[in-house]
Amino acid sequence: MEGRATALDERELFNQVKNLFNEINWDYALIERLDPQTLKPQLISFNLRDAVVDKKPSGNPELKPGDVVTIFSVKDIPVSLNKRAQFVRVGGEVNKPGVYQIEPGETLPQLLRRAGGLTATAYLYGTVLTRESVRKQQKVNLDQAIRRFEADSSSQLAAASQNVQDADKATVLAQSQAAQRQTLARLRALEPTGRVSLELSPSRTILPDLLLEDGDQVTIPYRSDSVGVFGAVLSESSLIHREGLSVRNYLNRAGLVRDAEPSQALIIRADGSVEGDTSSARTLWGALGGVMDKSVYPGDSIFVPEKIDRRTGYIQFMQGAKDWTQLIYQFGLGAAAYKTLKN
Repeated sequence: MEGRATALDERELFNQVKNLFNEINWDYALIERLDPQTLKPQLISFNLRDAVVDKKPSGNPELKPGDVVTIFSVKDIPVSLNKRAQFVRVGGEVNKPGVYQIEPGETLPQLLRRAGGLTATAYLYGTVLTRESVRKQQKVNLDQAIRRFEADSSSQLAAASQNVQDADKATVLAQSQAAQRQTLARLRALEPTGRVSLELSPSRTILPDLLLEDGDQVTIPYRSDSVGVFGAVLSESSLIHREGLSVRNYLNRAGLVRDAEPSQALIIRADGSVEGDTSSARTLWGALGGVMDKSVYPGDSIFVPEKIDRRTGYIQFMQGAKDWTQLIYQFGLGAAAYKTLKN
């Protein structure tokens, strides 16, 4: 949970910086006037920029006694993106980290040039871009999956109650309900990251011309010399990266537990993408030429799931979702999510 708290703290800090700018809506302001004859209220709108900045006589209505002038912010009456200030946070291995105001249509490479470029220790492949709109969609996806889990759990409990002896029914149902409540609590504690996968390669030194959005957070890490291995392995740890080793080599070094499902292993790349094996021609160690033989790069992680026949609450949920890639990638949970669910 420490990683989640850190991410939330950084997002909250960035939002506080943005909130310091209570930006005015220069396109619309309002005069409230009471007609002295009819005592009926009148609303007279005008362009605040024409009146105050450009000082156009045609856009500067004359005020009368008793008038009330209301100035709105862009939060009160939203304006188009090209008319409002947009801010992005840049941190990590850049020469001038900080919060930058971006121009409409500005791209990620352009912003990094404004931030002084990269340091000598920057690891471009591991660039992390998180986006609020993506995080909200991932949260919607996760909430839908949790609701499916709740519905499936009710059906499974009803079916289980028909298949056990009366003497054992109360005990079985109580154990199942406790396991499902525990799983639900862990799922609800998860927080999507909103990370956007940039789909880079370790040899590529150019970031895509991705248009930036207000609230984006960009972090350039330093090069990691380790590979994380977690899930159904004897030792969840970070192993030293060695050039040319494959997923199979790292799993041999970490060791597999009895209930491991190596054919379903996933590579969580340092760039945020996820690779799995979709081949139907499988062996004990996965499909020939599949994910087990893929190269692993510094900063990558390897996740090995457990077999679904153990029937724990967590495994039942994953059998319903069926797709490990969806859990880690579409929901934007990252490698740390598995440990939250498992512990």
